[in-house]
Amino acid sequence: MLLLRNFFLVFLLGLLAGCGPSKPPAPSREVVRDLVADLDLAQLQREPSLVDLGTPEARAHLRQGWWVDETEGDQTFVWSDGPESDLAFFLATARDVPLTLSWVPFTERKAPAAQKVTLVLNDETVDHLTLAPGAKEARVVLPKSHLKAGGNRLVLRYAWTFAPPEGAAGITGEHRRAVAWNTLRFETGVDEQGQVKAAGDRLVLPFGWRMNSYLRVPAGAVLAMDSLRLHGGQRGELRVTWRPAGGVERELARVPSEGGPRTVALPDSGNEPVRLSLFAVPERPGGPAGSIVLGKPAIVMARHAPPKAMAAPAALRQPAPGAAPGVRRNVVIYLVDTLRAGHLGCYGYNRPVSPHIDAFARQSAVFRHTVAQSSWTRPTTTTILTGLLPRTHNVFSHRDALAPQAVTLAERLREVGYHTAGFVTNPNVAPNFGLDQGFELYRLLGPKRRTAAGVNERTAEWLDSEWKKDAPFFLYLHTMEPHAPYNPPPAFLQRFAPGLRNPAWTQMAFVEALEKGDAVGTPEVRQGLRNLYDAEIAANDEAFGALVDLLVQRKLWDDTVIVFVADHGEEFGDHGGWEHGRTLYDEMLDVPLIVRIPGAGGKIVERQAQQVDVVPTILDALGLKLPADLEGRSLLALAEGPAIDPQEEPAFSWLEERSLRSAAVTTPKWRLVEKRFPVSGSYLYDRQADPGERHNLAREQPVRAGYLRAQLRAVERSRLGTLKALEAKPLDPETQNQLKALGYLR
Repeated sequence: MLLLRNFFLVFLLGLLAGCGPSKPPAPSREVVRDLVADLDLAQLQREPSLVDLGTPEARAHLRQGWWVDETEGDQTFVWSDGPESDLAFFLATARDVPLTLSWVPFTERKAPAAQKVTLVLNDETVDHLTLAPGAKEARVVLPKSHLKAGGNRLVLRYAWTFAPPEGAAGITGEHRRAVAWNTLRFETGVDEQGQVKAAGDRLVLPFGWRMNSYLRVPAGAVLAMDSLRLHGGQRGELRVTWRPAGGVERELARVPSEGGPRTVALPDSGNEPVRLSLFAVPERPGGPAGSIVLGKPAIVMARHAPPKAMAAPAALRQPAPGAAPGVRRNVVIYLVDTLRAGHLGCYGYNRPVSPHIDAFARQSAVFRHTVAQSSWTRPTTTTILTGLLPRTHNVFSHRDALAPQAVTLAERLREVGYHTAGFVTNPNVAPNFGLDQGFELYRLLGPKRRTAAGVNERTAEWLDSEWKKDAPFFLYLHTMEPHAPYNPPPAFLQRFAPGLRNPAWTQMAFVEALEKGDAVGTPEVRQGLRNLYDAEIAANDEAFGALVDLLVQRKLWDDTVIVFVADHGEEFGDHGGWEHGRTLYDEMLDVPLIVRIPGAGGKIVERQAQQVDVVPTILDALGLKLPADLEGRSLLALAEGPAIDPQEEPAFSWLEERSLRSAAVTTPKWRLVEKRFPVSGSYLYDRQADPGERHNLAREQPVRAGYLRAQLRAVERSRLGTLKALEAKPLDPETQNQLKALGYLR
């Protein structure tokens, strides 16, 4: 849904038809991908020229074995890191390419007099360099016999490395230096000022550039162009190549760059994505600059009728047994802060920490694969309460508050007569941050009621004395266990974390020390914190069971829709960190989602869900019309659909907080994590073969990574400027103290 709605479904009439009046009209055509309009979704590659190391632009070439960008005076450089440095570059055609390497002269007195560097090109040794004292550059020739059209890999392998002093120039931990590289100049002759660009309905592709489009291509599709023409000083041609996910690249066509309408037949990619590449190749590489201009380039196909929408199964829409026709159900969102799905019995955990939640799950739809939209509370909770992606509501940082133009679930339900109340214990969702929109009563509970049991007490008071029983209610209950500090009640501590080795582990200061590296996260520490975390889950589980009893005792159970959900997970050294809000890996994004609709019965749903689906699911369960501005989908039909969908819509997650910028795309099989700042890089994981997300397959699966990245770009593009977050209202001293106690304020 999210990606397909962003593609421009425009008709291309008569593109391939003849002009004579006696010919039948051309069939209607549908644009699968407009290569001009969707230029920002493409990956653009240029033959290298000057690679100025130490600048952000150069990072696109660097793979492994490089340290951070550094500057000294007007000179930028990057130290090597480890025994070899790996870089990648693109060529439109294979040929001899002279390369000049420059470096900052080495001054370490204890090092050997000269560094020796072996150049390995596409896994074959091609040259050796000796960096003599006082020298600053050297020139080699990368031979045509070892180069190829497309991607190439050059490894610089060092004879020796040394460890700089701890703390020098910000050095911490393991780091082995060999050379401080300054520039790499590839003598390809490419025009350094050239750019791939759109000019009206034309696409300008300079010589030495490649444009990669990642998509699924249906049967019968063609690459169509109104015209091709040259611009510049020499002749050339357009080369079209095709690479399926997991396959090898092959050439589909070489199209002369002069003439009228052209088409290139495309294979059927089925359910798998492909990379369709367009090269602009000059007749004489290194000759005069020029470009090929493509008129109205697009991937088109015969028009098909849109698929029929799947209707929600009637069983999930039935009123509760004995309920009067037309009576609206109550709604409860029960949010457990910082809960990993894998620590609940109904999600396969082997410790008995969640008997009450598990019993509830047996009566409900359990969505086994639910993706959080971020890895900390405010953006995810805002999504859960609005049905909007973070890129739309734009609530990302600790200073952000929801814009009043956004419509919350509480506002939508009040419009149809509901009474609304919210009782929360995390100060990150205090009324200051705009999430109280639509609530008649919204309270950040005080110190005496910050536990899940305290939330129950306040809920009981509201039901007994403040709820006007002339209309149904919506309750949003936000509980904090098992958020750090992990300090469970004594009974649960004794049961799940007996013989605690270090009482300091229950303090926030210790968790912060782990994150800063001031404490060592040994296996014993990791297991000890996990035990404390489980004990807190068990305490919350008992409170949730008490809430169920409360609803049963007040005869509300049979008329209440309950959504049990978490905002994000927690890390225990899984990827080298602790707590949450710093990464977008599985331990952060895999959260529970359990939906109970009276009369619907229990079911395990294997199809992927996400937090943005919560609002439309609730509205659908109440028989209310789904507003067009919601970005999720109702999960009711999903629960009755096929167990596996090879074209499952992806889930999207973002982290933009403090100095961290990352985004992720998740499908049932794959996750792409795109790190943007302070370091950049793409990380692709096969979630089924590698559930711990340890092995980055981005280099081995470039088509898969490129396809997921294009989906992310499409979603981000469509939501630019949708809403603007507000500056949060000033915090009162008590809320500030709560945030400090949780490690959010320093």
